[in-house]
Amino acid sequence: MNRATLIAGIGGGLAVVALLAPATGTALGKLARAREAVAAMRAAASAPARAPVPLTAAALRAPGGSEAAAAGLLAARVRKLAAEGGVLVEQAAGVPGGAGLVRLQLRMSGPDKAVVALTDRIEREAPLLRFAAWRASALPDGGLRVEGEAVAAWH
Repeated sequence: MNRATLIAGIGGGLAVVALLAPATGTALGKLARAREAVAAMRAAASAPARAPVPLTAAALRAPGGSEAAAAGLLAARVRKLAAEGGVLVEQAAGVPGGAGLVRLQLRMSGPDKAVVALTDRIEREAPLLRFAAWRASALPDGGLRVEGEAVAAWH
């Protein structure tokens, strides 16, 4: 190979590189944008779809830092209201609720009007405590027993 051929080959190669540089730069830019889009999609897919929505307003939720604490405070509230109304609380025990809910297994008995008034008061006053399932049965002495499961939001 002589010098003229080498210079012509190098010159031709540089000319081709100069002509292909814009196309290469465009391709590399597209590749970088595609990688950024893939990274953004992966981040969006791994992130939660939406922020958790509270079940009720803060003023209507059961107080307490945990489900067990909230169940204890609600059971104490039911016992206090029952004592004020002359109703016996035979059972007020927390049951695992999960998903931001507190569940109480309740059994109350006493004079029929007092038990009905207590049940109404429990459901109307804050924090919200609703009977998900309940059963009322008459007692031989003219009283009433209400058994059921009450549910409240705490989280």
